[in-house]
Amino acid sequence: MTEFWQNLAHLVRLCLCQFPVQSWGTILIFPDSDKMKFRIFPLLLIFAFFAETAPALEYVRFTHNGKERNEEGRILFRASGGFAFEARDGRRYVITREHLINRRSDELPFVPYTKKEMIERLKEEFPPGEYYYLDSYGPFIIVYTTSKAFAMWYGTLLERLHDMYVRHWKLLGVELTKPEFPLVAIVLSNEERYRNYAKQEGENLFPEQRAYYHKLTNRIVMYDMTGQQAFREGNQRQTTVFDIRRLLAQPGAYNNIMTVIHEAAHQVGFNTGMHPRNAPNPTWVHEGLALLHEVPDSRHSSGWSLGPYVNRPRMMQLQRYLRQPHQESPIQKMIQDDTLFRHSETALDNYALAWGLTYYLVSKRKRELAAYLKLLQAKTIMSRDTGDVRIKDFEDCFGSDWQKFDKDFLDFVWGLR
Repeated sequence: MTEFWQNLAHLVRLCLCQFPVQSWGTILIFPDSDKMKFRIFPLLLIFAFFAETAPALEYVRFTHNGKERNEEGRILFRASGGFAFEARDGRRYVITREHLINRRSDELPFVPYTKKEMIERLKEEFPPGEYYYLDSYGPFIIVYTTSKAFAMWYGTLLERLHDMYVRHWKLLGVELTKPEFPLVAIVLSNEERYRNYAKQEGENLFPEQRAYYHKLTNRIVMYDMTGQQAFREGNQRQTTVFDIRRLLAQPGAYNNIMTVIHEAAHQVGFNTGMHPRNAPNPTWVHEGLALLHEVPDSRHSSGWSLGPYVNRPRMMQLQRYLRQPHQESPIQKMIQDDTLFRHSETALDNYALAWGLTYYLVSKRKRELAAYLKLLQAKTIMSRDTGDVRIKDFEDCFGSDWQKFDKDFLDFVWGLR
């Protein structure tokens, strides 16, 4: 019975992490800001969840954000108050009894939308003529209102990230999978449209936020960072490749591209099996990998390449943090406690520490890191996720001599330039 309640507690925690909008809560830390948003919504499904073992194709009609929706998809887990549902486009919903209108199922298996089907579905939300589509960039579909030149540049950036990400980890022995769903990236022409769209999704953005990955919709959303499209919308001329090159040459381009790549790395990681969407994922791991891949390369025409390179802002933040006195191992604390990423007084330091630890492991402990990532990949929705379990997982791959580990890590960090 004790094990049952432990599993139940884990499932409730998992839902809080996996379904962060509307019915649950959301937490977002910006890399270069001490600002934070922390919204908590009522926990609607408080009874025992269980995994759907043989997902049939479900047809569900329900209300969402005050509007009726008809979706085909699969049930992820049920509760006495409702169920968690994943549509064929990869979007996820928490559907309670009061929001469910009707539901039926058949014997057809669940199959995600193809790119063609996904675009037809997207056209219901983003009507052609006002929105345009590109689907020739790997697994991505670009929905855009910018110039085609900017959308193509962004599509190239995303495809390069996906290919380099998969190739990089394959070389280290971590096999990733093809995305189950087409990956949607929405590129809007100006900041006003971007913020209006985010507001519709329940996202209250900060002024410095240029892009975001929405885990519930599985989409990336951003806007034309050159500022040229917004300026020229009343004229005939649109953003050109020369405007984009000017963007890459500006001092602020470094942070802009880092933000875009960081969010795209989350989307790639959660859709290639690096981080199972229905299993516990220590925050430091998926943030560390995104921080590892976010570093742009000004020498490359796209503004980014494989790397990984030293993340200079994170390195400087980390070195400042490690100069402070610590009563216990900062690494152990970070591994055990995801809330360190959620509070403004600890977030920046732990983002920097997550980057530093990931960069150290990929530089000096490749084989052990690959084993650790495979261990996390093998976890399921029923896997226990406590601080003690996390430490044991880490020690199983990297050893239990923390004094030596911390010393080796510090020597590595102080050697960075």
